[in-house]
Amino acid sequence: MLSNKYNQNIVKSKCVKIENFLTQTENQKILESVIKLEAYFEKSTTSLSLSETNFRQSKVLHLAPISKTRISNCIKLVLPQVLAKLGHQEFPIARIEAQVTAHNHGHYYQTHNDNGMPEVAKREITYIYYFYQEPKQFSGGELVLYNEKIDNNYYEQANSFKKIAPKNNTIIFFLSRYWHEVLPVNCPSKNFADSRFTINGWLWKN
Repeated sequence: MLSNKYNQNIVKSKCVKIENFLTQTENQKILESVIKLEAYFEKSTTSLSLSETNFRQSKVLHLAPISKTRISNCIKLVLPQVLAKLGHQEFPIARIEAQVTAHNHGHYYQTHNDNGMPEVAKREITYIYYFYQEPKQFSGGELVLYNEKIDNNYYEQANSFKKIAPKNNTIIFFLSRYWHEVLPVNCPSKNFADSRFTINGWLWKN
């Protein structure tokens, strides 16, 4: 059991989950359009050194999807309630960044945060919108969201966490400074269309 002193230094991570974020028709259109764009997906990369080749395994679509505008507009509509639930003050948004990510068999993303490097320091809020074929053809791929501990006035990753399973047509919001990871995906067919798909991105502050 953790000591009271240790417990006092732990800050529980907060997230906001909104189910049925888009209409079923919109959700299906996004899925169909993304599957058709398979040839444009590229191997995902990170800002880490080339020696960290096993840090992340997935494919990313850098072309702006047709759905980006719709997602952005929907995010703007719910943002006030999202920030309130996160206990975060409203802030001027410089831009809403978006990309499509496909996790297939054996894909994962090791523990990281989204604004720890100077070039991405103004990412304030991270969002992940899940979509995939029904019935679901994969397992795993849970989001692990770590709590924080305060050490010398700095936020660091704690050992405790919450695990969030991907759910179709659901969006998750959390602070970009939170440490998080994507657990390995098991997709027996290995077909691209059976992947765990997300539109994921960041709200940048001015």
